[in-house]
Amino acid sequence: MTTELSRIVAESAIRDLLCEYTHLIDQGRLREVAALFARSDYGQCGPDGIATTLISSDADAVFAACSGFIRMYGDPPIPRTKHLLTNTRIAVDGESASALSYITVIQGTETLALQPILSGRYFDRFSCVDGSWQFSSRLFCMDNMGDMSAHAKRAL
Repeated sequence: MTTELSRIVAESAIRDLLCEYTHLIDQGRLREVAALFARSDYGQCGPDGIATTLISSDADAVFAACSGFIRMYGDPPIPRTKHLLTNTRIAVDGESASALSYITVIQGTETLALQPILSGRYFDRFSCVDGSWQFSSRLFCMDNMGDMSAHAKRAL
């Protein structure tokens, strides 16, 4: 496979992985979300880009953080959100890669009209292990926050 073709294949696999996250979290499949980050660091930062929270590279810790924060609705339980990933830039360097994406989360419930509730950026790193791409780190920087009362179990 040529270098250019390898890069394109890697970018496609990484985009699929990024989309898998958004689909799983919007479906409330938090155990599977946590599994995506089982071998990676997951952190949050403010608009200044400085990390404020770091969750260890442990699926149980990621699951606990997600399930302790996200409010669920219905049966099966879902967060009533849509995570919109845009402006994604991917850089592949052999068996590692990085990506920068904008994230906008919209939500609508019986008591909250459909609206954007937050926007920010994902700074992701990936590694290719046995031919499969996986997250090695994610830093989520929240840039703007709307009405999070129907989404968050606790105040931010």
